[in-house]
Amino acid sequence: MEYRSILVHLDESEHAQSRLDIALRIAKRHGAHVSVLFAPVQPEHRADYARFPEEGYWAARRRELAERCREHEHAFHARLAEQDLKGTWRTTEDAQHDLLRRARFADLIVVGQTGPGDPLQARVTLAAGRPVLWVPSAGAFPTIGERVLVAWDDGQSATRALYDALPFVRLASHTTLVTVTPSRNQRDRIPGADAGLVLARHGLDVEVVGLHPAPTGTICEALLARVEQSRSDLLVMGAYGHARWKELILGGVTKTLMDSMPLPVPVLMSH
Repeated sequence: MEYRSILVHLDESEHAQSRLDIALRIAKRHGAHVSVLFAPVQPEHRADYARFPEEGYWAARRRELAERCREHEHAFHARLAEQDLKGTWRTTEDAQHDLLRRARFADLIVVGQTGPGDPLQARVTLAAGRPVLWVPSAGAFPTIGERVLVAWDDGQSATRALYDALPFVRLASHTTLVTVTPSRNQRDRIPGADAGLVLARHGLDVEVVGLHPAPTGTICEALLARVEQSRSDLLVMGAYGHARWKELILGGVTKTLMDSMPLPVPVLMSH
């Protein structure tokens, strides 16, 4: 698989240009078409609207959003022309619905890290069926995919994330596959060796190392420490979660990591 169709979500936030920059860089490297979906952040519950009953507030809000949309659209088309890329621009008022609907036609989805408990995070990550690249809410990322770190636990989601990340891994200068310390009944096998062998058959050179959380630390802390130590510019991992009535909830390391503000690098997740 190659990334030939990239879908990126933009909103009115100051971080939107950062994720567009990353999406365009990936598109340039992979020869991809870029589809932008501009969708402003909306209150989750109608009760939130009652806090501002004045019609003047909402009229000003609509004008502000329209202006921000025009600014982003102008910048997008200018960047496409500068880099000789192809792309399309669409607007919507329902980011969750339209992102999931258009995800079927994307090889990679680029979204921004928002905040703890944001429903857009969980729904897109767990329901899109496509790899999702989360761009941190703060920081500068001059490179992406040059040094890749893959979190491996031999599970279904991790397996899918590894294969979804192959377009990055093939072009990376260095890839590290980190595994959690094995249990006693697995110590006769080298953790991650089988995954490393499969990648080697693709002609990919991958370093396999063990992840050893401190006695008082967590897997998430150890993983982020390894990202910093290896100077990785992309983290790849499986997304874990579970469904509840009318919602999708991130769980375990996935939730802890996505609630870390800010993340040190972009994260590619698959479920």
